[in-house]
Amino acid sequence: MVAGTVAKMMTSSMEAELGERSLRKLERDDAVRRMRRDEQGALASDTESDTACWYVAVVHPGHEQETEAALKAIGAEALVPMRRGKRRKRRGKLLPPQDEVLMTGYVLVRFVSTAKALRGLLRQEHVTAILGGWETPYALKADAIAALLRKADNGAFDYERQSDVLVVAGDRVTVEDGIFAGQVGTVVTPNTTGKGDVVIEVDLFGRMTPMVVPLASISKV
Repeated sequence: MVAGTVAKMMTSSMEAELGERSLRKLERDDAVRRMRRDEQGALASDTESDTACWYVAVVHPGHEQETEAALKAIGAEALVPMRRGKRRKRRGKLLPPQDEVLMTGYVLVRFVSTAKALRGLLRQEHVTAILGGWETPYALKADAIAALLRKADNGAFDYERQSDVLVVAGDRVTVEDGIFAGQVGTVVTPNTTGKGDVVIEVDLFGRMTPMVVPLASISKV
């Protein structure tokens, strides 16, 4: 009799403890959801404000458009500039060029820079960083983005666009167009075809960073 009573008391105690644990977990989960909603709201709100700027999210290469779609789904303003890619052959037949991402590994996002909004951006699945860092993110003006889009629409960055620039590894070049206009870098991979892309390495915010740029958008130093 006593043993049965003790067993029931222990069972009740365990159930109560498990109930409290479940409740605490639910409360934590709910708090996390509220926090993320607030962060996403900060990222998506005030996009028409005079203090809103375009920033550059660093993402896993190949996930630019996926990230753009995810940001737009929460109401944020995001952009992945596109261009015409390389002509390809299949079974001896020349295929028309397809649209492809212009800036590999980057997504443009417009928002008012606050700690909450930045956290909301960095929580996105494929976002690894924000260009310039948390404390001093690299901001771009709207007219610079508009100029970039105009040139992209006019084919200035298309893979097949001819250029008179020929480069070899080690050459010093200046980026003339795009969000990195004015940056001076060193050629990593040569390109003597007069078209296509080139990999250069530039010093971005104290860190040597490789990037793929259209040959037509650079000049030799």
